[in-house]
Amino acid sequence: MRIFLAPRSNETSYKNFLSTIENGVDYTVIAPHLTGEGKKLLGGKDKIFAWGNKETKKSSWAKMEKGDFVLFYKGREGKEREGKFVYVGRLLHKQHSRELGLSLWPPKPENQPWVCIFFIEDLVPVYIPTSVIADFAGYSRNFIVQGFMPLNEQGTKAILEKYGTIKKFLAHFSGKPGKGISDLEAGMDVNAHSEAQLLLLKIGKILGFDTYSPDKSKEAYGEKLGDYCSLEKMPTRFLGELVPMIKQIDVIWFKDDVPKYAFEVEHTTKFGSGFQRLYQLHPMSTKLFIISSEANLPQFEKFVESAPYFKHRGIFYFKSYRELEPYFKAISEFEAINLSFLGK
Repeated sequence: MRIFLAPRSNETSYKNFLSTIENGVDYTVIAPHLTGEGKKLLGGKDKIFAWGNKETKKSSWAKMEKGDFVLFYKGREGKEREGKFVYVGRLLHKQHSRELGLSLWPPKPENQPWVCIFFIEDLVPVYIPTSVIADFAGYSRNFIVQGFMPLNEQGTKAILEKYGTIKKFLAHFSGKPGKGISDLEAGMDVNAHSEAQLLLLKIGKILGFDTYSPDKSKEAYGEKLGDYCSLEKMPTRFLGELVPMIKQIDVIWFKDDVPKYAFEVEHTTKFGSGFQRLYQLHPMSTKLFIISSEANLPQFEKFVESAPYFKHRGIFYFKSYRELEPYFKAISEFEAINLSFLGK
C-alpha cells in the first residue's frame, strides 16, 4: 500500500479541483465514457471524486493500485511558512481515456487533456504541513509538490515505523485548522480580491449574462480575468453619464446592455468607495452586492443604514466568501451536467 502526492493547483485549474474533488461529479457526466468495471464500481455512488494527470505522468499513475492513499497538496498562502496537504482519499478505480478526461476537464485548445484518470473514495480533510512529509521522506525542507508523484519508500517506511499503519498516521492529522474559513478568506488581500472576481465572472458567463470587469489584465488561479469578460467595454446605451462613475466596479453582469447585477469585492472593512460606486446604479434597479469576509457583515450593515444608502437598502446585498465558493461549485456542476445531457 502506497501514498501518492497530488498538487491541487498548477497541473489543473482551481475550477477543476472544486468541481471534481471538493464538490464531486455527478455519475451521469462520466457514465458514457466508463469501462464496464468503472460502471460497476462507480454506478451506485451519489457523488464521485475524480482527479487526473496528463500523459507525461502516466508512469507514476500506472503504479497506483486499488486502496492506495492520495494526499492533495495546496501551496503556501498568505503568511504561511510552507504548503500543506488538505485532503486524502483512497484509490477506487483508474482508467486511461481521452474521452473521459474531456468530459471531466475540457482543456483550453492549446493544452493537452488529462487522460490518466483516477477515482477516489473515503475523501476526508486533513492538515499535514509539507515539512512533515519531507522529514519522513528525507526531502528538502523547501520541498513542494510540483507534479503527481508517489511518496518514496523511505517516507512510507518511516510513517509505518512511527504510527503502525497509514490510517493511524492520517487520523493524527485529520481535520484542518480554521474549519469553516474559505480559501478566499485564508488568502492574501490582493489574491482574494482577484480570485473572487474570477469566480463571479465565471458564474455570470455560465448563467448567460454579458460580463464586465475593469481588471482584465489581472490573474487568479493561473487564469486572466479578461478571458471571462465577454464585454471589452461597458455598454453605454442606457448608462450615459453614469459610465465614468461606475466603470471601476469590480464585476457587472449585463443583459441586453442593462446592468442586472453589480459586485464590489471588499477584502477589508473600507467599504466607502465600493458603496459609492454601486450606489450610482440605483436608478437602474440593479441588484448591488458587497462580497467580503463574513466578519465584515457588521460593517456592511453600518454602511447600508447610513445616508444616502438607507433609502435604497432593499437593493443592497451582502454575500460572504463562504457563500460565494459553494455557489460557484454548484453552478459549475450544473454546467457539466447540462453539457452532458444537452451537448454543446
